[in-house]
Amino acid sequence: MQGYAYILTHPGTPTVFWDHLFDNDWGYLQQPIQDMIRVRKQCGIHCRSEVKIVKCEQSVYAAVIDDVLLMKIGPGEFHTDGNWECVLSGQDYAIWRKKGANIALTR
Repeated sequence: MQGYAYILTHPGTPTVFWDHLFDNDWGYLQQPIQDMIRVRKQCGIHCRSEVKIVKCEQSVYAAVIDDVLLMKIGPGEFHTDGNWECVLSGQDYAIWRKKGANIALTR
């Protein structure tokens, strides 16, 4: 899931394995991936989005994308200020949206 957290929050044209979304053997991946895709769309992340790396160490990587999305991967510690609300998290990853940002909150 850390890989998908990176791919689906960063600029570019993300690719998701078909089996991870539609194969029953990988069913536990389906909902988190769909949630990440939804957040990406809501925040308007696209192929030319701007990335600002805010922490890059052996055990943690964190970046702000287009000043509306903040993501962290890795087991290391990372703390946000009060301007962010956590929208998704799992083992060694988390994704936040900026509070008050003009984001289309549709499913």
